[in-house]
Amino acid sequence: MTTPPKIYSTEAIVLKHTPLGEADYLLVLYTPNLGKTRAVVKGARRIRSRLGGHLEPLMHTSLLMARGQSLDVVSQAEALEGFRPVREDLHRLSQALYMAELVDAITPDEEPNYPVYRLLLDSLRYLAVGDSPALVPFFQLHLLEHSGFQPELYRCVECSSTLAPGLHRFAPDRGGVLCTSCRPPGVSILPVSLNALKVLRFLQKEVYSAVERLHLERDILLEMERLLDALVRQVLDREVKASRFLHQVSQDRERAEAAASPSNNIKE
Repeated sequence: MTTPPKIYSTEAIVLKHTPLGEADYLLVLYTPNLGKTRAVVKGARRIRSRLGGHLEPLMHTSLLMARGQSLDVVSQAEALEGFRPVREDLHRLSQALYMAELVDAITPDEEPNYPVYRLLLDSLRYLAVGDSPALVPFFQLHLLEHSGFQPELYRCVECSSTLAPGLHRFAPDRGGVLCTSCRPPGVSILPVSLNALKVLRFLQKEVYSAVERLHLERDILLEMERLLDALVRQVLDREVKASRFLHQVSQDRERAEAAASPSNNIKE
């Protein structure tokens, strides 16, 4: 059996960091070949540290790591992408923080999953150049897929029959949609409109370049948000903390846009 090298290099997205001791940081990283891993950065909280500025949450960074007994240690770091437009816009930042927390919550440690790494990195890049309302539900659906929790949107999760157009219901407990005939006892059920179901299917099967051009009505966005948040809570058995911040920022933005709309201005 080959002994892994004591020093190795990797790219990583910083999911979060927390203070450790008097001057160190404990990092949670998502890497292309190692999956989610944790590492220590010695002295990163000191003013003169050369590493701290390259290891902020949401940064795409190149790292040189030294293997330790319990935790690996970051020896060198160089930021590859800082996603400055994301950091300078509260709405984009709230989406990025939500996506990072969701990746942290749904993925196990030290289990490689390159599609998850690629999805998160691409989504941060999309946020840096645009702000499509379809990005978060697109991200949720594809992260669930890459993590083994893809929702069933084409067949009834109870009887496996092909869904016919109609008033369907969504069962987060079962991981998908129910037909109009099935009514399993003790299962949490949410209504799902045909239009919302069509959009969810489109987001699930398409690449983002096709998705970002969608013009989605607010009621469809809110319905998908409700359904996917319920499914994520079911998978994780808890709420993603950053979701509250995300929804609050979105609501504040909508109120500000409504107040600034010409139709709301009183003509003298």
